Amino acid sequence: MAKANIKSKSEYGLQLQEKQNIKKEYGLRERQFKNYFKKGKSSDQIFILLERRLDSVVFASGFAPTRKAARQMVNHGHILINNKKVNVRSYSLRDGDTVNIKEISKQKGMFADLVLRTKNHKPPSWITVDNKKMEIKIKGKPDMKEQLQPFNFQTVIEFYSR
Repeated sequence: MAKANIKSKSEYGLQLQEKQNIKKEYGLRERQFKNYFKKGKSSDQIFILLERRLDSVVFASGFAPTRKAARQMVNHGHILINNKKVNVRSYSLRDGDTVNIKEISKQKGMFADLVLRTKNHKPPSWITVDNKKMEIKIKGKPDMKEQLQPFNFQTVIEFYSR
């Protein structure tokens, strides 16, 4: 019987893999991603910075089925923040901000069935979603306990502190 040659990953390999997974999930390039880790000093702060991005909030609200679709909605100018058009997906939202879908965009295909699509969606506790008005309000800070993907941000902090 031949012995299986299974190698376990090194600490560096595990850290790199976690970094790549997080980058892929949030759709970030290396420089953007590294900047979030420079701004945030702890796992919680980095998580908050990433989750408060406009594209992440649109996704978390259930308005978009994927983060990629949320980025497209933002890039194509369908989203308003405090009644001003914003097409920068990395825009960082603050407490009290209101995110809406442009009136003219509400009739477009991707938003036509939004009320039905989001009927059973449970958004995170730090945002409130009004499906009928197609409105999102930021009411607090994201909590790591509610993350959709259980990422280990501390591993990536260690990766960048080498």
